[in-house]
Amino acid sequence: MSAASILSVSGSVQEWPEGFSQSLPNDAWLVLHSYPKQEKRLIWDLRVRGFASCTFFERRVRHYRGKGRQTSLVPLLGGYVFVPARCEDKAELFATHRVVRILDVVQPAALARDLTALCRLVNATDLPLMVRPEIIAGTLIDIRYGTFAGCSGVVVRRQNRLELVVNLGMLGTSVSVTLPAELAQLAS
Repeated sequence: MSAASILSVSGSVQEWPEGFSQSLPNDAWLVLHSYPKQEKRLIWDLRVRGFASCTFFERRVRHYRGKGRQTSLVPLLGGYVFVPARCEDKAELFATHRVVRILDVVQPAALARDLTALCRLVNATDLPLMVRPEIIAGTLIDIRYGTFAGCSGVVVRRQNRLELVVNLGMLGTSVSVTLPAELAQLAS
């Protein structure tokens, strides 16, 4: 038996300003790829410089025998921070000394739509989230009932279970959560 056991895992959207993810802009985005283990510090530096930002973490609560509980935030999309900014802002973003590279977003409205769907998914579940390669094939669905109401994504059957998958086309990845089939309806 291991020295630590995971009690619970859930998702967390880290955003600034508060409520930013409720109405994401469609006009300009940059995706920052931070140095390893620098996401939280980068978010703080962006806040100090006045840049809005959004990133995703997985909250893990572990229990250590004889030591109690530990809660940690582990990046869901390792190293990526999403910032509504323009190319002219790149020099100031690199000036944080926490950014390895900056990805230009060719379709900012599509990224905003994907991020909105991912925010809904992460906020709606307390189940473990899994990041996988982007899934192209599948059926687009909307969730109408239950804690996932308002989420949409692609349903994929894997090992006799259904998963709701939100694709982030910009990064070539997806985030999924196990979904009871009765909650899904085809997207209109």
